[in-house]
Amino acid sequence: MKVGLANTVITPERSVWLAGFAARTEPSDGVYNDLEASAVVFESGDVRVGIMAVDLAGVDEFLLEPIREAAADLGIAPERMLINCSHTHCGPACRPIRGFIRMFDDDYLAGLRDKLCVLLEAAVADLQDSKLDHTVGCCTAGINRRRLPEDSTTASMLPNPEGPVDMDVPVLRVLRPDGQMRAVLFSYACHPTTMGGQKIGTDYPGAARELLREKIPGCLPIFLQGCGGDVKPRNVTAQRTFASGPLAMVYEIGHELARAVMAALCGEPRPLGERLAGISGMADLPTRGDPTEEQLVALEGGNQWEQAWAAAVRKTIAEKGKLAEYLPIEVQVLNIGGVHLLAMGGEISCEIGLELKEKLADMKVWTLGYSNLPRCYVASQAAHAEGGYEVESSFIYPLAPEPRPLGLKPESVEILVNKGIELARSV
Repeated sequence: MKVGLANTVITPERSVWLAGFAARTEPSDGVYNDLEASAVVFESGDVRVGIMAVDLAGVDEFLLEPIREAAADLGIAPERMLINCSHTHCGPACRPIRGFIRMFDDDYLAGLRDKLCVLLEAAVADLQDSKLDHTVGCCTAGINRRRLPEDSTTASMLPNPEGPVDMDVPVLRVLRPDGQMRAVLFSYACHPTTMGGQKIGTDYPGAARELLREKIPGCLPIFLQGCGGDVKPRNVTAQRTFASGPLAMVYEIGHELARAVMAALCGEPRPLGERLAGISGMADLPTRGDPTEEQLVALEGGNQWEQAWAAAVRKTIAEKGKLAEYLPIEVQVLNIGGVHLLAMGGEISCEIGLELKEKLADMKVWTLGYSNLPRCYVASQAAHAEGGYEVESSFIYPLAPEPRPLGLKPESVEILVNKGIELARSV
């Protein structure tokens, strides 16, 4: 097995509009820590597999397609090239996630595209003999963010200590032949929303990487975002709401995750084999279709986002007859030495990640969300009965290439899970 590593800073050098919070009305006004991108290329025989981890909320075709084209030129087939986003909410706007406020810095994005392609080339140039091992730790830094208020039948974004979370911290080490650590890949399923504000930064994933760099000199720490669509950092108030910041809390949460990685490595990580493979397929998730006239009228009297969505819906229906009946979600599985990274292109509920691991319990499965093209939220089966942001209202924000229906049908969960199982068992 050969492994190549590369890392670079991708922090904008000027003020840019940030992705992640719709309430922002101004561009960034500073940086609290640097955004990064890391590339890992695995080679065994004539097969190469690539992983790129980026501190962005998500990417669209503008970044994904050139990266996969560059990968193909380097011998990495598209189905074996994974791009995972940390989903920091303090990174630059780089995909059409915020409706009509699409304030992108085109020069920055063009430079970022080129830098990420060069980063992949650098990882290939770094290929050297390595060994891999794997273990799974545990972290309790996250808390479910869906709670039914006493006076409502619709879930709100509130801390719910009784709700599901995925506490797993999967860890994959890249070792030199002499056993020294070259890199550690680790994951957690939780939104990086410890704080908001106008400053660029990584939230807890970057803080975790910083502590791991300190504890393991010469080792490149690489964070991959899990299925944390309904989980937030455990930064809460006495009023049973979520807090925002301060910056010290970002480091407290991140260091908790880093300590979970270090604790996991105190055990006996299991050596991995040299098999490399990858496969990708689409799960066509059925939508709720066109909204009712009553829903449209209500949204036309709502806030700016709701009004924009309603106007775009009327225009799309007039031109095309209806909204999309299905939303395609890419499901990708990489087999790296016997560990199956099962990556999905959406903001995936932690319950879906947990279900996949339960149904594939005879395999080493590492579930990821926010991968490749994060199209939409995919809420859990249980959440559909409660409604709320992940189930319905989050769908009003993306207006490109056209507005989406107000949510997916409940059967979308089974379709996505079945596609993940099918692909994982085939590779």
